[in-house]
Amino acid sequence: MKKLMFLILVLALIFGCCSVAFADADWAEENGLNKTETVEELYAAALAEGGVLNLYGCTGRDETVGKSFEAAYPGIKVNFYDLGINEMLEKFSREYDAGVHTADILQLKEQSGSIYRDYIQTGLLHNYHPEDIFNGVDPSYLTVTPFVIELDWWNYNTELYSEMPITSWWDLTKPEWNGKFVFLDPTGEPDLIVLFENLIKYSDLMANDYERVFGEPITLADNEPTAGHAWINRVAKNGVIIETSNTNIVKAVGGAKGMKDAPLGYGVSSKLRERDQQGFVLGVDPAHFEDETPTTAISFMVAQIADKCEHPNAAKLFVRWISGEADHKGEGLVPFLSAGSYPVFPMAPTLDIDQPAFDDIPKFDLDLDYYYENYYDVYDYWVSVQP
Repeated sequence: MKKLMFLILVLALIFGCCSVAFADADWAEENGLNKTETVEELYAAALAEGGVLNLYGCTGRDETVGKSFEAAYPGIKVNFYDLGINEMLEKFSREYDAGVHTADILQLKEQSGSIYRDYIQTGLLHNYHPEDIFNGVDPSYLTVTPFVIELDWWNYNTELYSEMPITSWWDLTKPEWNGKFVFLDPTGEPDLIVLFENLIKYSDLMANDYERVFGEPITLADNEPTAGHAWINRVAKNGVIIETSNTNIVKAVGGAKGMKDAPLGYGVSSKLRERDQQGFVLGVDPAHFEDETPTTAISFMVAQIADKCEHPNAAKLFVRWISGEADHKGEGLVPFLSAGSYPVFPMAPTLDIDQPAFDDIPKFDLDLDYYYENYYDVYDYWVSVQP
């Protein structure tokens, strides 16, 4: 009962409990979201509908994209709202329930399946996949409207370590790593719980690797249903440090030169850009583990059009812009072409960036339905094993 009440409360606060009733199944087709129109057609239509774009975004890079969009399309004003993802979804849902349709575009991150299941499938947010933009994109990605892939990986301090100092997930359960690794607080972002879900899903591999590392089969405690649960339980009790943001994680790992002691940090891959932009001493090597267990899950930066938005043509034009237009070389995609970010478009420019090649990274299978359906059970388990 407690878990059920927690789930109801979270869904009510974050997703809005009544919005589905107001979704219009015909709105997207009536507004041409199933068409591929020219830039010229969309620009003229965007001016005719008022020359405004209201952008709800989860990163300051969206403000840069908005300014370049205004410069490229004179007469269109971008109103940018800088919001955390949960804050954004709550704001959008409450406005939608009240019949207020301020948002035209929600630019946010899809990692746990909640955007797909609670918003796109219910018609509150819409996909827009013009053929000349999304031709060649992996079809499994198109449950959403993605433009960049982000991962999560281990960061280490390159002044303290010449290479990644761990070669297995199980290393983090050893006494020598007690209090020397950092996770992102799962109450704010889903990254950590999605990792836990995958380690449970891949429990057979985790059990095999335990035997490789420790020389004997794993013995599960009463509160450890699988080897994946065992890893969660044991790292929780090995002095894990919890940080409230990915920025804080990379600062703790390598935010200054000359650090005498620094933890490993598991966080979003796009923060590797701080190495290039601010001189952080960060190293990554997601293919360094010695067993077959993958090291990261795919998440997407997405640009979703809001149902019943007041400026659908400006929204469609913006999706094209943030995708870099048909050749993916346009200015709108550029702020996201940094270390640790991987565009979904096969023809996007290949930049000269020191980062792992996407195809060489051992990734968990993309399974948004699995993440969505198991999220709260795994979250509850994490809470239950806290020391």
